[in-house]
Amino acid sequence: MTPTQLRQLRDELPPFVGLGLEPTGLAGFCRFYGIDFSTRFPGVQYRVGTVPSGSFSLAVHRWLLPGATSTLLIVHGYFDHTGLYGKLIEFGLANNCNVLMFDLPGHGLSSGEAAVIDDFADYGQAIKAVLDAAQPPDLPLWAMAQSTGCAALVEYARNFQWPFAATVMLAPLLRPAGWAQGRVAHAILRYFTSNIKRQFSKNSSDPAFLEFIRRDPLQARRLSLHWVAALGRWLASLPRVDLGVGPVLLVQGDADRTVDWRYNVEAYRKLFPGSQVQMLPGAGHQLANETAAIRQRYLSLVAIWLADALAKQR
Repeated sequence: MTPTQLRQLRDELPPFVGLGLEPTGLAGFCRFYGIDFSTRFPGVQYRVGTVPSGSFSLAVHRWLLPGATSTLLIVHGYFDHTGLYGKLIEFGLANNCNVLMFDLPGHGLSSGEAAVIDDFADYGQAIKAVLDAAQPPDLPLWAMAQSTGCAALVEYARNFQWPFAATVMLAPLLRPAGWAQGRVAHAILRYFTSNIKRQFSKNSSDPAFLEFIRRDPLQARRLSLHWVAALGRWLASLPRVDLGVGPVLLVQGDADRTVDWRYNVEAYRKLFPGSQVQMLPGAGHQLANETAAIRQRYLSLVAIWLADALAKQR
């Protein structure tokens, strides 16, 4: 799809509540990103629309599956969007889950300056706004998040009642790799510019994904220093203490060069005591889009984690 087509689609998205006509170009969008699951799962109902959250208009996608036994909320990472998470959406549908996903502020089809945030609290508020508007069916609700999406869930846990029966966090963000040096660079650069050119890192061992991401028209091409500053303020404000919402499944690759994973895993274990940690030898940061072999290794564990959580609900 072209940037012009995507802008038109963004402008035409109806409100998620009281959804009207299907926007022009939606079918092409779903085919382009491989999330046309209404053609692959018999009876699935797909809905997309906007939900207000503060000053932002969030693009929300939902797939309702006949006979679903639970609902899965997926929260993407920095620079990502719903269109890149077809593999996890398909996993949810294949495991008899309704799937709810949205684009974070400044990402995908949501409003906001590209990949910019002034306060990480806006990420937690976005989750609250989406759950309130979507009103998931009366089924167990669970969450799976990647990187910055995990930080969004942490913010949600700090400010709202935790609704999730099971939670999976993939390569969770807390401190980026090289954070000390990055803070020094930020302190200097912020006087001269508000952003710098983004370097597309090799954050997955799937070459097809790495090729696609470089030509994805929804990718931000600049790294916002405002976002870096917001991350710094969030880290300074976050006590490394029990959030009181129970354990999660932490999945982390040992070839991750995007985050300081050794520090982050231990910090997340303090936020979510009793959590299970699954290390993935050879896996990079972009676990949602790693090779099929790596995804199969951790998604089999995710399925068990979900089944155990569902058993406890009965």
